[in-house]
Amino acid sequence: MTLERRINRHLDGLFAGAQDTQEHRELKEEIRSNLAARIDDYLAGGMSEERAFQTAIQHIDGMEQIMSDYRHVKRVPYWTALWQSTLIYSLVAWIITIPTRVMLGGAALNNLLLIISLIVGAAYVFYLVSNRGDESSDQDKTTPIRMPILKQWQRRAWWLWAAVMLAFWGTQAALRFGSNIWFNRPIQVDGPYQLAVILIAFALPLLSILIPLVVHRAYRIISKYEVSDGI
Repeated sequence: MTLERRINRHLDGLFAGAQDTQEHRELKEEIRSNLAARIDDYLAGGMSEERAFQTAIQHIDGMEQIMSDYRHVKRVPYWTALWQSTLIYSLVAWIITIPTRVMLGGAALNNLLLIISLIVGAAYVFYLVSNRGDESSDQDKTTPIRMPILKQWQRRAWWLWAAVMLAFWGTQAALRFGSNIWFNRPIQVDGPYQLAVILIAFALPLLSILIPLVVHRAYRIISKYEVSDGI
């Protein structure tokens, strides 16, 4: 068996359980070129062909784990569900902020959330129309998702959101009560309206939780739309 055929046979076995997607084909060709280059270097260094081949493939032993990290989901149902969840989140945020329209800042935020909801709704409808009939298509209509990467982004989104919230609350507290604390004066709230203004100023930034919620949702619904190798 020629060296080229051995390389092809090894790669075919390595990618045997993977979906035939453009991403996987490109990855396979990249590994093939790297493997061939390593073997050529070893042969030029005086190694036998067998030893050069065995030494080279040891450098891609971790590829089985990389391939097992991928999950393939039904493309249209998965993205439809994610768009739908994003639309629901934005509409709920818009409805919650309607009472804050009595304030100038609250009205601006409510209008912004309405615009976001309209944009997400339009994108959702466009996606449904443009992919009409794809739900019953074959298994090639899938989306590969690298689970460790998505899980990592899920955690980062929550940590980043928490850090932003702490920074914002600290800034708000410093601007509103910094002088009172610095000069050791009691903090006074002049009536229910000012109290409502303060509470809203601290509460409205919580709506930024929409971003980590969408990322979290993208991770949670994978198992629902995952395509097994046997399908």
